[in-house]
Amino acid sequence: MEEKKKLVISLRGMVGPDFEFHLSGGEPLMTQGVLDLVNFIADEGYKTNMVTNGFLIDEKMARDIMDSRLGSITISLDGMNPQTHDYIRGVKGSHERVMKAIEYMDRFKRDKGPKISILTVIMERNLDEILQLVEHVQNDKRLEMISFQAINQPFCEEIDREWFKEDKSRSLWPQDTRKAGSIMERLRELRLSRYKIGNHHNHFLHFREYFKDPNAFLKKIKCNLGDYEFHVDPYGKMFFCCLTEPFGNIKNDNISEIWDSEKTNKIRQDVYDCLRNCHIMVNCFYEDEPCGV
Repeated sequence: MEEKKKLVISLRGMVGPDFEFHLSGGEPLMTQGVLDLVNFIADEGYKTNMVTNGFLIDEKMARDIMDSRLGSITISLDGMNPQTHDYIRGVKGSHERVMKAIEYMDRFKRDKGPKISILTVIMERNLDEILQLVEHVQNDKRLEMISFQAINQPFCEEIDREWFKEDKSRSLWPQDTRKAGSIMERLRELRLSRYKIGNHHNHFLHFREYFKDPNAFLKKIKCNLGDYEFHVDPYGKMFFCCLTEPFGNIKNDNISEIWDSEKTNKIRQDVYDCLRNCHIMVNCFYEDEPCGV
């Protein structure tokens, strides 16, 4: 934890008060002292968001979260139907734990407590429940918004352009592209109607094209990872992108000293020059201009 605090301190003078730390996983609530880190980050003047599966949020944890200075908390919810969410998460009772987590956090809500949002990954298994989820969030005053990501190849696997055609991916990849496209268009309409949806409205048009053919979709977009964000893995390694080598480690390096180093700039240029049409980009960067309209 001291290494993480050291990283936060090293950003002094490099970033402004709008800089935001995203605490995600694995599961951040498994990290001892994570809420102390949240308060430390707040003391330094920065924002925080936590992404969690909600499984560990019992009454005590909910009270601790709401008493912390966390800016917002995003809970993964992948289906309105408990069986759908539990199947995707692989643990029976996961859906119930999410619903209880929201209930507990609302019970201990403070005037300046963290806002609660939902994150859903769009896939074959939950495709028929996506619009139900939107309506649920829209009508639930406890929830700030719902955001969506499109399913892509699972992390830590060797990149395979045909991964979505494999038998093991049938429960992940939408099989009816016309139906998927229709749902994406409806999500765009709802977003334009000021529904509580976090994505830009044109993001759903890119999702639509991605579900038609992920290998023909994204290459016109320039990846600008490296301009304003970086990621830290569980071992302390700092990356612009998981497909490039690390540019440092928070255990040994001071970010202010290496941010513009020769090595870091070379890796940053490798990101700019990357010609891979990686599926990850569908959830990272997209154009605000309409796609395929």
